[in-house]
Amino acid sequence: MERSYKGIKTFFLLGLGLWGLILSGRAFAQDDPGLIRALQTDSAHVENSYYLQASFQNDTKPYHWIYLYGEGLFVLGKDMGLEADFPLLDTWEPLGDHPVVLGPIGANLRYEFYHFGGWSSETAGAFALSGGAAYGIANKDFPWIGSSWTLEILGGYRVGKWFLQGNYGFLGGIDPQVSNAWSANTALGYHLFPDWYLQTEADLSDTSGASGGASWTFIPQIGFQPDEWLFEIGECFNVSPVGITEIMVARTF
Repeated sequence: MERSYKGIKTFFLLGLGLWGLILSGRAFAQDDPGLIRALQTDSAHVENSYYLQASFQNDTKPYHWIYLYGEGLFVLGKDMGLEADFPLLDTWEPLGDHPVVLGPIGANLRYEFYHFGGWSSETAGAFALSGGAAYGIANKDFPWIGSSWTLEILGGYRVGKWFLQGNYGFLGGIDPQVSNAWSANTALGYHLFPDWYLQTEADLSDTSGASGGASWTFIPQIGFQPDEWLFEIGECFNVSPVGITEIMVARTF
């Protein structure tokens, strides 16, 4: 029986809620420099945190691509962390009519070489280097999935209620089906109310040697951060044929 697009969204929203229940434990957290992560732009800060993100195409076609993705950042020592990327679930709706494929599983070391300030200071910032690799199992339904390695530099800077942050790097294909690509993700945010943030994000990807070339997405979003939780929703407008809705839930310990 065909599932409605509303039913797909409900399924993934329930998944976000279950993820929140799993993350109800406590762990040690580093001093926070007063920055908030955007949907696709990682914070440069090293702290114990977990993220779950879902994406939905929202055009009028009967079939929509959807995925569910999670990652965790774990403090290994002073200024050093390990980012573990869980295998994303990739499929098309209606659920049950198409295979659900596991994406690559990855691990990256992150070194925060400089940070200053905090939530109570007028200015704050964090800057880090990250590198690692991901292992992906090739399959016929999503032929672009494979193994790769990455190098990135991450940075964030806040002045008062305004903050700017980004991550810029290179992805190298280990398997032949994975194209080399440069990426530049930049987010501008504003602290609107005590727990509310407005953000806008521009993500650029340039695939070397591929016919697609450079592409970018523009994602206005709103964030709600009560204490150690973070909830965000954003909409990618400049993708064909129309937008993609993205939702993220995060927890910092």
